[in-house]
Amino acid sequence: MAVIVITGASSGLGEALALHLSRPGTTLHLIARRGERLNAFAERVRERGSLPRLHVADVRSPDAMQDVATNVLGEGPPPDLVIANAGIRGEGDGNSGKVLEEILATNVLGAAYSILPFLPAMREARKGQVVVVGSLAGYRGLPDAGAYCASKAALMAWTDSLRLSLKPDGIALSLVNPGFVTTEMTRRNPYPMPFVMSAEEAARRIVRGIHRESPRIEFPLPMVLMVRLLALLPPQTGDWLIRMFSKKNHESSRRLD
Repeated sequence: MAVIVITGASSGLGEALALHLSRPGTTLHLIARRGERLNAFAERVRERGSLPRLHVADVRSPDAMQDVATNVLGEGPPPDLVIANAGIRGEGDGNSGKVLEEILATNVLGAAYSILPFLPAMREARKGQVVVVGSLAGYRGLPDAGAYCASKAALMAWTDSLRLSLKPDGIALSLVNPGFVTTEMTRRNPYPMPFVMSAEEAARRIVRGIHRESPRIEFPLPMVLMVRLLALLPPQTGDWLIRMFSKKNHESSRRLD
């Protein structure tokens, strides 16, 4: 029987991952702030043969996430898979202290608080996997997204370090860096989203990477190549290309309006 923990499980990519991983004999510990959404979603998980365990908690609270881990570990063996998926885009560009604090607290500290309480038991068992959902935005600062890009860049560095620490204990770690995925968060984006894909397709690709224990799970390929190139270019060249792309997208949006 597999035991899986997923944060941010009440909508979007977390919901799609939960459905994709649902199968008979699997216990899914689903964590989110919105209890009513979790309760409504639980029935869909049951229909696929999995046993849902619901936890209403805020990943920004280390005490709340420690309580969740205590409850999970109190039911049996440590989880086979922990997915730190909860994250926010935030309002504004992140150049104000309040927005920056909110985004970093959720996307970076929230990921850490979701994972760390499980690691002692997983290390003792010498097995399991950890998956952290980041973004291709972590490769390069983008306009009006400073805090979001910074949070995802921090996850890239932190997970590289954590992966090296966990490997000797038999625990695999994967960082997921998707491009644009259709979710409640991205539907509010006021600009075109190249190579956008459904949450269901993104979940399928992520689960395939999990089975392979890939250190990085990144997609779609054209977007991966673009952001990695931007990260390698001199800052002036990268800035110029981003400004030109942003200007073109703005003109396209105005024509559509």
